[in-house]
Amino acid sequence: MADKYGFTVNNVFYSETTGNIKEEEIKEFDGDLTFSQFVVKKFDYQELDNQINYQDIDGDGIDPFQPFLITTTIWQWFDANGNKIMPRDNQIIGCGSGYSMPLMLEISNQIQTFSQYGIPRHSDLVTIKKVYKITAISKLCYAKPYAIEKNPEHQWLSFDLSSNFLRWNDPNYTVRTLAGGGYNSDYVPNWGFKTEPTLSGGKKFPTTGFDGAKFQLVLTGAASDYTFTIPNNPGGKVEVDEKGYVTLNGKPSGNVTVRAILKRDSTIKHDYTFNPTSVWAKPIKGFWSHWMDAINICTEDRMLSYKELTNAPEYKLSGSFKIVNGYTRAIGEGLLPEWGYTVQQSYPNSNWEDDRDRYWTKDRYYGSDYGQHVDVSISTGLVGVDAEDVNAPNFLVCK
Repeated sequence: MADKYGFTVNNVFYSETTGNIKEEEIKEFDGDLTFSQFVVKKFDYQELDNQINYQDIDGDGIDPFQPFLITTTIWQWFDANGNKIMPRDNQIIGCGSGYSMPLMLEISNQIQTFSQYGIPRHSDLVTIKKVYKITAISKLCYAKPYAIEKNPEHQWLSFDLSSNFLRWNDPNYTVRTLAGGGYNSDYVPNWGFKTEPTLSGGKKFPTTGFDGAKFQLVLTGAASDYTFTIPNNPGGKVEVDEKGYVTLNGKPSGNVTVRAILKRDSTIKHDYTFNPTSVWAKPIKGFWSHWMDAINICTEDRMLSYKELTNAPEYKLSGSFKIVNGYTRAIGEGLLPEWGYTVQQSYPNSNWEDDRDRYWTKDRYYGSDYGQHVDVSISTGLVGVDAEDVNAPNFLVCK
């Protein structure tokens, strides 16, 4: 009877009896399917055969009026390590699930038989169980900046339709406004950037970098399902750990390739190639001073422009710390749109400061009467003009 146990996905019924899935084999499915799309068939006693599913050692016949009692069909998901899974609403089995593959779908009933005359007249309850091994098709999913893990409450800035800042991470306000903010379709909240972006002109995250920058390469299943290596590492400055965390310890001299090999089938390999050298930032640890001190350390040629740091528009430029503009999360539009809330807490092995104050740039602005040097907030991407003539210092980042 257990071979009849099965489930329906996209109007196709899968079971051992129908021959399109076998208990001892791993069956692949699209990772975008949700757990709820695996609809388990519920069985009743009419599925049982009075001849095949009944036997009495005394030769008594089966009760013709109540041959069987069968409990409600139950099913449960487990990961490859036998850990019970409690899926969230609309949770998909693939990208971002984090469950070690293959998943196991266990379907079971308890069944009792009744004889016509015997003593006792019924059998003990017997458990009938079937376990199917199911896996999402292995693929690369996201490149997840470490700031999401360390500061998940600061992923994108939300401005209302009048371009006024509301708050961080408002799901109702994700579109770029005159003041910037939001994110484009290459960015997925809580997961980072798609590994196959569509709006970046072929560029993949990250196109920018700094010492101590860190992100995680996320694939279907769990990181423990894969072995990670770096087959192409020009300059030897990049490393990857067993959980797929990629750390930039210095500026590479070209394209870097991280490889993920599926442990249960080493013929399945995924390469992720990126080049983080379009902007390489070097924050000056401990610097907190004025423009003249900044150019003495960096020189103007080695200072970054604000457009290398942020894609925030020149909207309501002022010396105020009020958030009147900010970055939009995107690939290839500056360092902060890629790395997000770039303070030391987000990237502990970097030289960024914990303070969320602003950093000098090489750009000048002549539209104010209180300052002329453009600066950028490293947490929000806010573009402002610092009031140098009222003795306002800034942090410093060089090329």
